[in-house]
Amino acid sequence: MSVHHSTTTYSAMEAIPLLLFLALLVLPAYCLQSPRQSYHLELARVDAVDTGSLNISDHELLRRAIQRSRDRLASITPRLYPTGNRKVVVGEAPVLSAGGEYLVKLGLGTPQHCFTAAIDTASDLIWTQCQPCVKCYRQKDPVFNPMASTTYAVVPCNSDTCDELDTHRCGRSGSENDDDDDVCQYTYTYGGNSTTRGTLAVDKLTIGDDTFHGVVFGCSSSSVGGPPAEVSGVVGLGRGPLSLVSQLSVRRFMYCLPPPASRSAGRLVLGADATAMRNASDRIVVPMSINPRYPSYYYLNLNGLSIGDKAMSSSFRSSMNATTPGTSDPNPNPNPNVAASPVPVSGDGDGGTGPNAFGMIIDIASTITFLEESLYEELVDDLEEEIRLPRGSGSSLGLDLCFILPNGVPMSRVYAPSMSLAFDGEWLRLEKELLFVEDRESGMMCLMIGKTDGVSILGNYQQQNIQVMYNLRRQRITFVKTNCETLTH
Repeated sequence: MSVHHSTTTYSAMEAIPLLLFLALLVLPAYCLQSPRQSYHLELARVDAVDTGSLNISDHELLRRAIQRSRDRLASITPRLYPTGNRKVVVGEAPVLSAGGEYLVKLGLGTPQHCFTAAIDTASDLIWTQCQPCVKCYRQKDPVFNPMASTTYAVVPCNSDTCDELDTHRCGRSGSENDDDDDVCQYTYTYGGNSTTRGTLAVDKLTIGDDTFHGVVFGCSSSSVGGPPAEVSGVVGLGRGPLSLVSQLSVRRFMYCLPPPASRSAGRLVLGADATAMRNASDRIVVPMSINPRYPSYYYLNLNGLSIGDKAMSSSFRSSMNATTPGTSDPNPNPNPNVAASPVPVSGDGDGGTGPNAFGMIIDIASTITFLEESLYEELVDDLEEEIRLPRGSGSSLGLDLCFILPNGVPMSRVYAPSMSLAFDGEWLRLEKELLFVEDRESGMMCLMIGKTDGVSILGNYQQQNIQVMYNLRRQRITFVKTNCETLTH
């Protein structure tokens, strides 16, 4: 990181201890970490922390989550295909038009300011709204006052840390007492007219009983098109240098999400305790792909898709040969949940597995899964052949593919096939309860999968009751089916 050589006096930094000032001159990954090697957090659903939602039906809560997923898709898609030669904005967080689905409680500054943040695996930057809030959305937590924190400091504009953000400029921090015009100012633009801007800064971050000094975060002074009032900011868990896992030098993390209707808290574990059951019969380990077009995302090669035991997509056949689950193979695999290795597909990855044409990113902040349009249309065709029920329309949940249930017959008593996704030949099987939801108001069974004209997205509804463990050192993700409600710290 380059050293700031300006002779201007920084009034906001005059009282900052020398150690904290030196934190500005090193990479964010070198945060001072406490001896503890693991950090456990509860993940609350965004609607569960709203006391006004206590009397809202499960149907309405799910409808809200589905709408937030569609809003999020609109904001995340433009970032998957950047134009020109501009680099990807590694800190960009698509929460303004979505808000995130799972929240954590954290502390910031000295004295400690508590705030509620959305967890996001598809972004990097940690940020919260700050005073003076020129144009901010309404939040329930008190807005962070950086001038009240004795450990707060701005990031210089000419630093390497500031340069991690594509859209930034030199300017003032926003404080009335600050006459410096060389601090790092950022601006993010999202789908529609959603934007957030503010000052890149460092301060003390508290996770439970553990404190980390010199953590880089965005101090937002203007946010248009904001998330729900329960959300005061975001914590990015992506692969870029400004994410929480990168700054804390966490080598792995794991989460487990219970079914939405349970209203139980999920679990997030950072560090050595982040494990997944080793002896489970349905455990699969998938290598991550690396794509320089969107390096912050956890991206998997999707090279097979089946309905039941039937291969679905002809789109894969020209370049893949992943064995369909349940079919014969001249070289049978002893693990029925793992398919034979597919033919390698050329990609533009830099180290690790190269991305293929049908990639899928994992997104904890999207409820429903989205498939690339051609795959989605083939899925619809095959499901119509398999499910002997008439198509329905007008879902009160806002879902696209629905089947009319017989009068008085619940979804649990009708047939629907499973779906399997092959990631580099490793099959993740999703049973009916992870694919469909009963729309009781409309009397239909609806698919919790939508379509997109961009990259496919694996949402949290399809991740429920699965331990999802990210091994950042070995660049792989492990999926193990379990009962997340039974997991304890």
